[in-house]
Amino acid sequence: MTDYDVLIAGAGVAGSATAVALSRLGLRVALADTNVQAGGALNEPLTGDGFENRVFAIRPSIKRFLTDERLWNDIAEERVQCVTRMHIDGEGRERLTLGAHDAGILELASIVESANLRRSICARLDDSVVRLNVEIQAVEQDLDFVTVVTSGGQMSCRLLVAADGANSAVRRQSDISVSERDYKYTGLVANFTVARPHRDAAYQWMGTEGVIAYLPLPGNLVSIVWSASDELAGQLDENTLSEELAKRYDPLGIVDLVSGIGRFPLLRMLPQTVGRGRVVLVGDAAHQFLPLAGQGLNVGLADVAELTALVERHGLEDAGAFSVVNRYRRARKEEVESFTYFTESMHDMAVSRSSFCRAVHGFGFEAVGRTNILKRFLIQKAVG
Repeated sequence: MTDYDVLIAGAGVAGSATAVALSRLGLRVALADTNVQAGGALNEPLTGDGFENRVFAIRPSIKRFLTDERLWNDIAEERVQCVTRMHIDGEGRERLTLGAHDAGILELASIVESANLRRSICARLDDSVVRLNVEIQAVEQDLDFVTVVTSGGQMSCRLLVAADGANSAVRRQSDISVSERDYKYTGLVANFTVARPHRDAAYQWMGTEGVIAYLPLPGNLVSIVWSASDELAGQLDENTLSEELAKRYDPLGIVDLVSGIGRFPLLRMLPQTVGRGRVVLVGDAAHQFLPLAGQGLNVGLADVAELTALVERHGLEDAGAFSVVNRYRRARKEEVESFTYFTESMHDMAVSRSSFCRAVHGFGFEAVGRTNILKRFLIQKAVG
């Protein structure tokens, strides 16, 4: 008999959500991480007026999954902001506005802080999930189980889930190669107060100096994500960011910087497969792409939702069966690859100084703006 039905490497948002969802199916689930949380501080209420600068735009389909799995139950709702419209601007073209009403839905997304979402998910981790403070050192697959060597000893499982981030040790130990590209751009995130009300709208500007997105937060706050070239990003700090943003794109009237500045490199990381043998990849271990459409965590949680549904239908006796892993691999291939290459092509055309690329880019947005069918299609793809 194996030690666990499912062993999950990585206790971030995707890993913890996987642990909760699969444990509810009656499976023996373990969550392994070198700093796995046992609850405690993560379950304390969020306090204070300041907002974390790392936020997620959760699309409606993912919010439904989180709600169905009771992972949204402990969200501090007063710190969540809905988005009902998105205005997309750019150099030399008319504004494109996508509204929830265009697709007959109530909202395009819910903006939630990373800590708020993590607390809500971790509040659902109970004694049905074994938490192991260990580092995974080796993975060996057999026909019927996986043997995992950790810093705390050896164990076995039917299904091993890699949720251990973009530099996944499990992916590497499972000999899954990746396609990589360094975009030479940096993502800058920070929160600002603004002079004019956002009215539940997000704003995005796409131009030769990168992509700037304004995401609404409760009150007169916005979270800004700026995909800037590494060279430009290196010149920006707390003393210059407000001024440089205002020069380029300032739809709401920036007043004050009210958070630190977060920075992260923009990379493409696309594995050759998200399932091999009895190992599956979810979250950042399965994909990393540009934040252009704000879909990174959404796609990661869609991985979790798909895996949970497949295990429930085909894997209650054997969570790592071929019927589960093969279906998961095929089901996730299209969305992961389409978001990766769509965001890449849109970003490359936006920042290109080629008149041809800019013309094609502008023509595409004009076509969407003038055609309701295209607009509805784009919204439906974004909200899931």
